[in-house]
Amino acid sequence: MLALRAAALLIGGVAPICLFIWQVSAGPPQKPPTYPQEISRVTFAIAGDVIPHEPVVRAAEAAAVSHLPDTPPWGNDGWDALFANVGYAFRQTDFGFVNLETPVAPKHSIGSKPFQFDAPIALLGSLKANGIKVVSFANNHVLDQGYAGFDETLEHLREQGLLFVGSGDSAADAWKPVILEKNGIKIGWLGMTRWLNGRRNPEKDSDPHVAFFPYPGESAGAPGMDEAGVLDAVRAARAQCDLLLISIHWGIEYAPAPRPEDVDIAHKMLEAGASAVIGHHPHVLQPIETYLTQDNRKTVIFFSLGNFLSNQSATYVQGLMPDKTAEPRDEIVAKFAVVKKDYGPAGIRFELADVGIMPVWNENNRLELKSGRAKEPSIYPFFIDNRIQVLQFQLGSLDTRASQLSDLQRQEYMEASTELELLKHQRELILTRTGDEFVVPPPPTVPSP
Repeated sequence: MLALRAAALLIGGVAPICLFIWQVSAGPPQKPPTYPQEISRVTFAIAGDVIPHEPVVRAAEAAAVSHLPDTPPWGNDGWDALFANVGYAFRQTDFGFVNLETPVAPKHSIGSKPFQFDAPIALLGSLKANGIKVVSFANNHVLDQGYAGFDETLEHLREQGLLFVGSGDSAADAWKPVILEKNGIKIGWLGMTRWLNGRRNPEKDSDPHVAFFPYPGESAGAPGMDEAGVLDAVRAARAQCDLLLISIHWGIEYAPAPRPEDVDIAHKMLEAGASAVIGHHPHVLQPIETYLTQDNRKTVIFFSLGNFLSNQSATYVQGLMPDKTAEPRDEIVAKFAVVKKDYGPAGIRFELADVGIMPVWNENNRLELKSGRAKEPSIYPFFIDNRIQVLQFQLGSLDTRASQLSDLQRQEYMEASTELELLKHQRELILTRTGDEFVVPPPPTVPSP
């Protein structure tokens, strides 16, 4: 009996010791994970209207045959030259976007003239080469080359591997979202226009259509979707994706602010499930609005991105003309991300993040051509902040030897100073219009394609 009692005491004494050893070897208690945790993201860069005015086409043609010695000619029949100073910012993102304000219909072209556009297929190749993967083909110029030209444009977009929103092979297809899938995120993109320049879709719904959401009383009798139908389309599109973007051609040309009814419908679209509304058509910049939905989503409205590539305000001269004369050359490239986040017990959420804008100026040497100081047309957008840095370095270098400047260097100093003054002023005007809350620096260098 004593032996058994001793054994029991020994066993009873060992158990706590073993437990203590196990606790030490397991280490301190693990901290619970913190939330939210980012799982993945998809990045975007967006810009406004690409308009092939005849001088823009001539600038591409000139770039295709004129180049520096010992350098290859510009690709895509010279169009690559026109995007060379901004394309790298789009290529660094997952999806670049612009509004394609022209048909591309060489086989069915009825000609180009002021306010009636057509563009070569090379423009599409250049957009793709410069990081554009999605275009809006829902605007007031999509039917400039008739129904045949409209249908042909859709064919060329597919051939070039460009996704397009706001148009389709039928009325139903035009109102379906394009679904972008990357990094475990499914993003829907719905497009539409409120203007068709008095034109209308084909009578048969089975023919190619553009998604038309006309302003009441301003459609010249052309049928389209009403507000209730548009909001139903937004809800249906949102049900097919994790996050929804909307592209819309709306507003009044050259107006600095959106129409009140467009502000209202934008809010309704966001409440119906969209996370960003991306506007174009006014050809000038308009404000950017952040909006918190009833279900606590942080959303944004770009009422107008302005032009991206055009010949508007070609003869603007700072100091001689009112600031508003230059507004069609004031532009932005905007960026944002769609982020997939883990909120632990609250589940997975898809959010808009990292919204930023980069001021852009559209260069145009129309006056130099007219005076004979330039021999070839040159029209292209570039990042203002990057050019300001170059000019400041150039002026600083000349300043160090100011007393020894040649006549040519004095002329160089004056021209650089004038350009720097212009760009600083235009940058200020851009941010006054859009707000400076979102401004971010552009990529600092131009990497090779």
